[in-house]
Amino acid sequence: MGASARAEASEHLSDTDLGRKVMVDYIVHFAHHLQWPIEVFSGTGAPFRICVMGGDELVAPLTARLHRHRVQGRMVELERVNDGEMLRARSCQIVVMGDMEAERMAEAVGALEFFPVLTVSDVHRFAVLGGMVEFAVSGASMALQLNKTRLDRAELKMGNSLFRLSRQVN
Repeated sequence: MGASARAEASEHLSDTDLGRKVMVDYIVHFAHHLQWPIEVFSGTGAPFRICVMGGDELVAPLTARLHRHRVQGRMVELERVNDGEMLRARSCQIVVMGDMEAERMAEAVGALEFFPVLTVSDVHRFAVLGGMVEFAVSGASMALQLNKTRLDRAELKMGNSLFRLSRQVN
């Protein structure tokens, strides 16, 4: 039922090669243009961690794009995090959430609420569930929906240029 419910709910950006490329490009853009509190890094040599939870659609394109990549002078590490590993997820700078049950996704997003972890997904209503950035697809167009309340609670600073590309949901 998971796959059919997903197809009926809406088209996901990560369903196509082009959509996955767009998502990866935005994720890299967020990594370079958001500001994380300096204390989230354990030292000057600490990596910038991007973690994937849920579906695997973005693992290969993220791996290819982030090979030997640096963000804010830090090497990027891509990790797979299971939805029950919230302590590990809290040490990530970005958590990309793929297809998972709505209840488990809401629990994961809630567990990260007051931590400086950017949560992104193309799952329908992700921003309404408490996620920070939703890649919302409508026909042939895509919009970013931001949950500014959650971004503020996480103390993540975002430039105004991202707000021009997005719609606020709260």
